[in-house]
Amino acid sequence: MSTVPIAQAGGRWCSPAVLAILGAQFLTALADNALLLVAIAVLEARHAPAWTTPALRVGFYASYVLLAPLCGRWADAWPKGRLMSAVNLVKLAGVLALALGAGPLPVFAAIGCAAAVYAPARYGMLPERTAGRALVQANAAMEIVTVAAILGGAALGSALVGAASLDAACLLLAAMYAGGAALTLPLARSHVIAQRAGSGFRAALAVLLADPPARHSLALTSIFWAAAAVLQFLMLDWARRAFGLSLAQAALVPALFAVGLVAGALAAGNWQALPGILRPHVCGTALGAAILAMPLAMTIGAACALLLGAGLLAGALLVPMNATLQQRGASLLQPGLSVAVQNFMENGLSILFLAAYGAALAAKASLNGAIRGLGLSVIVLVALMAWRGRAPGRSAIGEPQ
Repeated sequence: MSTVPIAQAGGRWCSPAVLAILGAQFLTALADNALLLVAIAVLEARHAPAWTTPALRVGFYASYVLLAPLCGRWADAWPKGRLMSAVNLVKLAGVLALALGAGPLPVFAAIGCAAAVYAPARYGMLPERTAGRALVQANAAMEIVTVAAILGGAALGSALVGAASLDAACLLLAAMYAGGAALTLPLARSHVIAQRAGSGFRAALAVLLADPPARHSLALTSIFWAAAAVLQFLMLDWARRAFGLSLAQAALVPALFAVGLVAGALAAGNWQALPGILRPHVCGTALGAAILAMPLAMTIGAACALLLGAGLLAGALLVPMNATLQQRGASLLQPGLSVAVQNFMENGLSILFLAAYGAALAAKASLNGAIRGLGLSVIVLVALMAWRGRAPGRSAIGEPQ
């Protein structure tokens, strides 16, 4: 490659460019998570079947999977700041279409297409501007900002569902997407990566799967994000059925999982020895056990404590695993292409989990049965991963190879 990574010019994670990326991510993720609740409320108001609720996320994740072979190349071939601004404008158009009467399912699918391009650009900029421990800290900051947006999005979506009209809600969300676009616009002339010959998507997928640290990290992050995707809907349904909460009230219950993610991300960003102590299979098994224990919780406080602990374990591992993937991807491939492969794997497994959940709803399965199925799936997959593969050593996490 003829270009020199920006990270070599300075290793600080909190540079103005990184802060602009974090700010744009916060506004975009805040609007995305609030929009999910608004879309659920619209489906319920239109008396849509129960399976359409998880179908919102299926359409969103399917966009990541279908566009993965293209969006990584786009993220590397175009100035990433310009691409991020354009994506937010597409999302803005989707929100306005919802206000004008478009169906939530096609709107969410279109926004998913935009998000599929956004993720490689967002994460691909971090290894260009940071390296080593600074990259781990930048990833921790990204996860914290994202989870803070999930928390804020749950609260905002709850307020919008409970008080605002659809038009007012969509206008507010459109303003957030416009703000995200404005933050990354000054980065329009940012680093562009020359394309490597023969760096196709299938070849990139084969390269990462052949690399033990990258393969292990891909498996781990995919399992956690797939479980989290279903868990979000399970928590909403469980809180409403078990405690008689409204949609606006139940929307705040998943925030406890997000709080745990923030705490785990903070720990991972400041304590690099953490992955060596909390082995992936131990954390995965603990997450599955926490999900299995949910039906046993007699009070909402006990359930929230379980979700808080599960989020803590997830955040502690996701941050260094993401850093590992970015470091290995930047070394073996190109940043945008590597993130596109990661999105393909994570969202592909999320679709399978959500499809199974939707099928369970269509078959009138009990809520407790669905919860137990998710918990057991996590435990079995993590056990299989531990049996078939070897966890990467400390040198693969947070340290350049």
